[in-house]
Amino acid sequence: MNPFRITYILSAALAALLLLGNPVWAETEFIIVVHKDNPIRRLPAAKIKSIFLGKERSWPDGSPILLIMNKNDDIHESFTRIMLQKSPAQLSVYWKKILYSGASMLPLAVKDDEAVKSYMSLHKNTISYIDADSLDKQVRQLEVIP
Repeated sequence: MNPFRITYILSAALAALLLLGNPVWAETEFIIVVHKDNPIRRLPAAKIKSIFLGKERSWPDGSPILLIMNKNDDIHESFTRIMLQKSPAQLSVYWKKILYSGASMLPLAVKDDEAVKSYMSLHKNTISYIDADSLDKQVRQLEVIP
């Protein structure tokens, strides 16, 4: 085989690996959302992490926080790695330990952004995450304080 052809093939393969090697979740922009009538406008990232790990269970007015896990692969992967510093598998194991200990129930898991918004529109105490491009008037974005 021609050495130039081998170099070309290897260069093309390396370029493909570099392009495909970037994890999709790093490119996916998620936002935290709440019911449009929720009075909370902003929360520290640490508080959001605490909520999604089941450690914080009530809003400031005492009403229970209803978690919705968005199971869209890209959004869920991005959210769990960035906000919770866990992989989706680690988060699943974490929640199963809580369930089996009897400390809490598993959060509601829905298939995508539209399901999040649909459920959220009916339940005022909810919090979740969606793709930033899916934001509309059904829900309100929560400002995350670093």
